[in-house]
Formats: sequence, structure tokens, C-alpha cells
Amino acid sequence: MIRSLISAIALSLFLATGAISAEFSADMVMESMAGTSSGKIYFKNDDTSRTEMMGTISIMKRPHIYQLFTDTQKYVVQNMDDMKKKNPALDAANLKEWIDKNKLKKTGSEELQGYRCDIFEGDVKFADDQPPVHMRIWHTPKLGYPLRHESVLPSPMGNVSTHLENIQLGSQPDSLFEIPDGYSQAKTAQEAMGVGGMPSMGDGGKGQAPSQEDMQKMIKEMMKKMGKE
Repeated sequence: MIRSLISAIALSLFLATGAISAEFSADMVMESMAGTSSGKIYFKNDDTSRTEMMGTISIMKRPHIYQLFTDTQKYVVQNMDDMKKKNPALDAANLKEWIDKNKLKKTGSEELQGYRCDIFEGDVKFADDQPPVHMRIWHTPKLGYPLRHESVLPSPMGNVSTHLENIQLGSQPDSLFEIPDGYSQAKTAQEAMGVGGMPSMGDGGKGQAPSQEDMQKMIKEMMKKMGKE
């Protein structure tokens, strides 16, 4: 998650979890021009996590990500190793390494949800044909997962942020990270989303950011899901 609006940004944070991290669940809140949407994250370990947001479930079980669409009960599988080869911004062993590799600078500190966080900020290049994305990340070693991150995306997306609330430390059941009964694998993301689903973000999992046209379509579909249209 399930997971941000741009698959490359979401995946970079999805992959770059902490080398030493706690097992937890939390509410995830996303704010954008389309409104506010709530979801969940279940974090088991550096290799296994699950996010739920806006009708999409993303299950990470290295080296694969399973993206499930609840409307169609179909899913697609992406290989993270292949995606990192095509997008060097995704290639990092943990969140702090990803921050250092992308040359984000520490700009302050703040306490969120009872955790002391260092704030890192900078421009991250996700694709050659897209402008850099300005990002701010609130990082705490105790969780190894960003408690908040903000992105300034190209028009028409604008500012997008996600943050965690109601963090509950504790063991997460293995069943959360399995494909639920009733789901079938699709050959493409378009097939998995079905007619009227959200448009494919970028090149269908090759590690590139979406086009302007795709982003505009995505915003419209998001607003429909959130009752804004």
C-alpha cells in the first residue's frame, strides 16, 4: 500500500523498511487533492507486510508484491528485483539507506504518535521522463517505517501525504499475508482492475512513474470512490 498515489514512490517506501524493525499494525491516512482516505498497514518483518487503501490490498513477500483488487477479486504479481533494476531509486536495503542514497537532508525533528522522528527532505528522481519529486520523510529507527511522508507531485496531482495513527505493536498473523480465498490471478493490471477500475499507474510494474493522462484518470476514479463526483 496500498502501501501512495504513485507506484514508484509507494514501492520505494514499501521496500525500504528498517534493518531492525518492530512488528505492528496501524491506521494509514492519505491526504491529497481528491480528499482524505483511510486504510491499514500490517507490518510483520522486513520481508513481509500488507497495506490496504481505497479498494486495493498490497501484500509484500520478498521478492514479490501481490496487488489485489477487491472490486474484481483479481490480483497481479510484481517482482521487486526486476523493478529495482529498472529504477535505481528503489534499490536500498532499508529506509535509512534509501534516504542516504537519494541524498535527502535532515531538516529537523518531531515527535509523532509518541515516537521521536528525524525529518529528511529532498528531491528524488523516479524516472528519466518525469521531473523529480520533492519529498519529506519522518523516520524513526524504532519502527523502521516512515510515520509520515509528504510528496509534491507534478500537476495535476499536487501535494500528497500519508501518516500512521493508532500504532499497535504486536505479532501479526500469517494469514494476513496470504492471498484470500476467492481471488484469481490476472495476466495484466488492467484485467485485474476491470472495466471502470483505476488506470494502470505507469508502465504496469516496470518501475516508471505514470503519465499525465494516467494521473488525471486516476484522480477522477479516486474522487468517484470517495464520493467527490
